[in-house]
Amino acid sequence: MWLNAAPDAQVAYGALGCDISLNDLCDRPPRALQDGEVLDIGGHRLRQISTPHVPHGWEAQALFDETTGTLLCGDLLTHVGYGPALTSGDVLSPALEAEGAFRATAMAPHTGAVLRSLGDLEPTTLAIMHGSAFEGDGRSVLYDMADAYEALAAAAI
Repeated sequence: MWLNAAPDAQVAYGALGCDISLNDLCDRPPRALQDGEVLDIGGHRLRQISTPHVPHGWEAQALFDETTGTLLCGDLLTHVGYGPALTSGDVLSPALEAEGAFRATAMAPHTGAVLRSLGDLEPTTLAIMHGSAFEGDGRSVLYDMADAYEALAAAAI
């Protein structure tokens, strides 16, 4: 439907995601982005970052808008309930509550390192797919999330 509305548009996603899903699902071939590849969409430069199994799925990825400092987080920091579209308040506690309820994150040995590498981008906005977007020190939120997930994984051993 979206591709019909924008006949010159092209789906773009990480190469692995294209190989395992999108090549079969898209009406026309998607553009496979290599890890770290920057896509200029006119006024915004989006960097593709592969994050295998973080939060879940081996084709997981994030996009970092280098122009605005916005990290498009996907399912990272998912939280439930109603909230403002944008907050500078706590998004980690509600995300940890949601993790406790759904257990949706793959707690792999590299999970903390991946979260810290996203924090190293020093995002000023975390565009959270399921919940309020966060404006502020994204690095601290992602580092704190890494610590919390490592503690959850250690407690489960």
